[in-house]
Amino acid sequence: MSVDVDRSRSRRAPRSKRSAHTRERILASATEVFARSGFHGARVADIAEHAGIAYGLVYHYFHNKDDILGAIFSERWSQYVAYLREVGSMPLAFQERMGRLVHFWVEIYRREPDLMTIMINEISRSYEFLESHDIGTVMVAFDAIESMISEARDKGEVHEDIDPKLASYVIFGAAEMVLTGYVIGTLPRRDAAAFERDEEQLLALLLKGLAG
Repeated sequence: MSVDVDRSRSRRAPRSKRSAHTRERILASATEVFARSGFHGARVADIAEHAGIAYGLVYHYFHNKDDILGAIFSERWSQYVAYLREVGSMPLAFQERMGRLVHFWVEIYRREPDLMTIMINEISRSYEFLESHDIGTVMVAFDAIESMISEARDKGEVHEDIDPKLASYVIFGAAEMVLTGYVIGTLPRRDAAAFERDEEQLLALLLKGLAG
C-alpha cells in the first residue's frame, strides 16, 4: 500500500510543478504583453502565443484578462506588503527604513520595468480596476508606512506634530509620481548613476523637505 501511495505522489508532484510553472509563464507573458500593448489592447491569444502555449490552456488557469491582471496585482502587491512589514520589524532608525524603501521603489523599476508599467498605467490609475477590488488590500501598505512614521514620531525621529496617516499618503504619492515619470518617459534615466542620484534626492526630500 505504501508503495502505491508513494507512486501516486510521485505522479502528482511533477504535474503540480508543471502546473505552477505554466501559470507563472502565463503571468510573466501577460506582464510583457500588457506593458507593450496596454491591457485593453492585449488579447488572450497574444498572451498564449508569447508564453508558447495553446490558447485554450490559458483558460484552464484564468477566467479572462481581468482575472490575469488581478492575479499579477494580488501576488506582487502581497510581496510588496510583506517587504514593508519586514522593514518595519527591523531594529532600524527611521532614516534607514526610508532609505530601504526608496531603494526598493527605484530598483523594482530598474529590474522590472514592464511590471511597473502595468502597476502604474493599468492599476493605480485605473478607477475601474480599483472599484472592482478590495481597497482594504491596497490600504494595508499605507498602514505599514503609517506605523513606521508613528513609531518614529514616538522616538522623536520626526516632528511630533506630524500626522502619520497624512504623511503616509505623501510618501506613497511621491514614490508613485517618480515611478510614473520613469514609465511615461518624462523622467528619462540612462544609467545606474542617474537612478542612484534619484534615490539620494528622493530620500532627502522625504526626510528634510525642500527647505530642510
